[in-house]
Amino acid sequence: MQAILSSLSGIVMRLLPLLLMAFVAGSTFWLVQINSPRESKTAPNVKKHEPDYFMDRFSATELAQDGSTKVRFTGDKMIHFEDDQTYEVTRPAMRAYQPDRPPVTAHADTGRMNAEGSVIDLYNNGFIMRQQGADPAKDPQMTAASNYFQLLINDDIVKTDKPVKLTRGPSVMTANGLIFNNVTREVQLLGNVRGTIVTGPPSGRPPGP
Repeated sequence: MQAILSSLSGIVMRLLPLLLMAFVAGSTFWLVQINSPRESKTAPNVKKHEPDYFMDRFSATELAQDGSTKVRFTGDKMIHFEDDQTYEVTRPAMRAYQPDRPPVTAHADTGRMNAEGSVIDLYNNGFIMRQQGADPAKDPQMTAASNYFQLLINDDIVKTDKPVKLTRGPSVMTANGLIFNNVTREVQLLGNVRGTIVTGPPSGRPPGP
């Protein structure tokens, strides 16, 4: 009996270091599990801002109720992003047609459009032109140039908070920003407004009889 106990004691002594190592490893694993943040099983699957499709040389047209063209939007390339349903456009160009109003055109190097197509942001070399009205003396051609414009399609408003150069007939103005309402024909120049407003015949042109 004593020989058996002695043999068991020897086995236990040889296994003791392994038992101690297993205990330490188990304790460490337990502590790590307690202190590690648990991942929520209901965490939403966040979509990355990555393109899911694109179009080359696209042209989109919005029709008025009578079937006539209201807005035509074109570009060299359009990329759609799934996460926020927005579009990035290379060389965007827009032309808006409204009854009894001169057509308005806009273009830039790059652009961004929201999911509904109601807001278009133009970046780099932005240029807006409203053609002259039926009476050029009262409603001459107007242009605006800036590195940024925002087009509010539903409201027929163009605005920018960046430096802008505005021409209206022979008049030339610069400012830190602009709001142009094509419905009311009102133009607001915002901050540090400078330029020349010509109310009579252009310089060098003899006045009429």
